Amino acid sequence: MQADRSRSPSFGGVIAAVVGLALFVYFLRRAGVSDVVDGIQRLGMAFVVVVALGGLRFVIRSAAWMRCLDGPHRLTLSEVFQAVIVGDALGNLTGPLGVIVGEPAKGIFLRHREPLRRMLPALAVESLFYTLSAVFVIAGGLVAVFLLFQTSGQLWITTAAAVAAMVALVGSVHWVIWNHKPVGSSTLRWLGRMGVAPHAMEQVEAKVVRIEDHIHALYPRDRARLVPVALLEFSFHALAILEIYLILSVISDQSPTFLHAFVFESTNRFISFAFRFVPLRIGVDEAGTGMFADLLAFGTATGVTLAIIRKGRILVWIAVGVVVLVRRGLSLKQILGGAPSGSAGAVIVIMARSPVAGDPPKTRLARAVEDADDHRRLYGAFLRDTVAACRELEGIELRLAYTPDGGTGGFEDVDVADDELIPQRGGDLATREASVFTDLFAAGFSKVVMVGSDLPTFPVDYLRTAIDLVDSEAVVLGPAEDGGYYLMALGTDTADAAVPDLFSDVRWSTSAALDDTTVAAERAGLRVELLPPWYDVDDEVGLARLREELSDDRGRARAPSTAQALDDIKSRASPTSPYAS
Repeated sequence: MQADRSRSPSFGGVIAAVVGLALFVYFLRRAGVSDVVDGIQRLGMAFVVVVALGGLRFVIRSAAWMRCLDGPHRLTLSEVFQAVIVGDALGNLTGPLGVIVGEPAKGIFLRHREPLRRMLPALAVESLFYTLSAVFVIAGGLVAVFLLFQTSGQLWITTAAAVAAMVALVGSVHWVIWNHKPVGSSTLRWLGRMGVAPHAMEQVEAKVVRIEDHIHALYPRDRARLVPVALLEFSFHALAILEIYLILSVISDQSPTFLHAFVFESTNRFISFAFRFVPLRIGVDEAGTGMFADLLAFGTATGVTLAIIRKGRILVWIAVGVVVLVRRGLSLKQILGGAPSGSAGAVIVIMARSPVAGDPPKTRLARAVEDADDHRRLYGAFLRDTVAACRELEGIELRLAYTPDGGTGGFEDVDVADDELIPQRGGDLATREASVFTDLFAAGFSKVVMVGSDLPTFPVDYLRTAIDLVDSEAVVLGPAEDGGYYLMALGTDTADAAVPDLFSDVRWSTSAALDDTTVAAERAGLRVELLPPWYDVDDEVGLARLREELSDDRGRARAPSTAQALDDIKSRASPTSPYAS
């Protein structure tokens, strides 16, 4: 309930909207309603070109965001484009909350394809590049104004100082990131030491440290990545200048130049930053653009018409964004809250242990992967790809059940949030599996699909099939090729129903585990549904098969983190290691 209230329009937001509307009416009347209508009519079908240019600008920012993702990923330009227009639509519709809502919504829209903890820092880096390019446009616009009016030397000094300050501000932010300076977390730590809410500062600092680490890691540091991102961002503004030049050429009796268009775009960028709290910048755009148009001898009516046409383009893309949102089956409430759509009664739970604490997981892999740190990194990559695959199922919740001895360390790096973690309770595997089913049924889930953490290339379709097959009278098992099972799914009609005893008298970690579980299911009166067999990566044989599966581009796309980890380990393996072959 608190989250819902926080998204309600604030008093300040309402005042901003009312003042903006008053400004809009005033400048519309000042420009002359008939003149503005005439200008819009003169544009005619050229408005389609304006809308297309707006779409191309979204494509450019989508490409820039993808460039900020380091390493292989599952995103396509089309998917990212849809996420960008959805985020932009929500940002415009929520007014003062635009940045808080619109930017995260882009990542939430794609969370079934890539981890949020990977996408959002990359989006933050792209936003930094966009901010830098916008500052240069604003600063360049100030210079262009003085060039157009040939002002005095004193004003040139003032302008130069303003330009230098803006460039220095944004440049310093990039310098901080380039040099891995933890400014945010250090500031919070200092405030805590000074006695400013020390407990709260400590909690926030831990989250800020993770964000800083992600941004520092993702920041493009080589020319092959940095230059394309910068060029894409400046291309975004170049298309905006072209759009303004096109509109002015059609609606104005005065012949525009690209310098004029550049000044208008600079003004628009400044208004966008300074008045972001005004919903759709209603009235502010018309006032600012109208005054500048009058200053540049185009007339107030031309400026107001230009602003209204550009706002019309925004409204078209807002409508497209809402349509995309609806077609994905997501509501505004769901995407703002990050909640999944569809059946809330099903959950996938991954049985795992911390990749950074306790003994290295998967001890039987030690003969093939000698170094303990490499061992942990490989297991972390397994988890990351398994989590990403599970998130491809829309409308299905995800949980990760961790072992008490390893704790919860390291799971944030595989895109598992704190509220998605549950403990495994019990001293042996049988008790721990039974307790996980019990806890998730008690939490209100009617279908629970349990999988292991060593399935980086596991077919997602098997998960869908398990969810479709399971009910209160069936158990779904995924036979592992070593005689165990890689998946178990159970269903229930009531939250307090007892979990059937499928875990007693099972010869765990042997080739008889699946057969014993099947016997237990029949003893409990459950129907047994079997999925296609798959393999666990828990020894040298499984690892060799995994390496073969990831030897081509198609395989690597299914488990990009695991493929990269295996490449890194192989490059460091000793000549005598079985992994070096």
